[in-house]
Amino acid sequence: MIESNNVLIDNIKFQFGISKQLLDYHLSTLSQEEYLWRSPNCRLYIQEIDGKWYANFPENETYDIGTPGIAWILWHITFWWEMVLNHSFGDGTLTKEQINVYKDVEAVKLNIYFLVERWEKILNRLTEEELYSKRYSKFPFNKEVEFHKVASWLNFELMKNASEIGYVRFEYASNL
Repeated sequence: MIESNNVLIDNIKFQFGISKQLLDYHLSTLSQEEYLWRSPNCRLYIQEIDGKWYANFPENETYDIGTPGIAWILWHITFWWEMVLNHSFGDGTLTKEQINVYKDVEAVKLNIYFLVERWEKILNRLTEEELYSKRYSKFPFNKEVEFHKVASWLNFELMKNASEIGYVRFEYASNL
């Protein structure tokens, strides 16, 4: 049996790598039209009001909220990632209302790839002690779990959101 002191972080990085590949698969060819498209059942979307772009945020997560649009899903990725980065490794003051909503698909892609790089740098410098501590577990778990669980949650969210993008892209293509 091979013994490694890095098993936990290696597993987190492996999960992240797979999630990132799926996200990149769906983002690499995503068009502006697909980005802003809304299915007839879409109730989670971004919109422009008085020259500023907003993402609507559901008050609950019941099934009747409908399917999300790709633009909303990408906003949601930036929301939870930026919140974790700011609250765990920054000043902890960022709010949902301060998360940028991008009209342009290329701008949101650049922002997401920037977040990927930031997260990879953090994963590369975390110690095992930090992974097992609650020191950085401020959003969304308020120091209730060890940070390795927050990192795993981020991987899960990324995989889930990447899958949702793929689903909406299938729906878009089938409606052409």
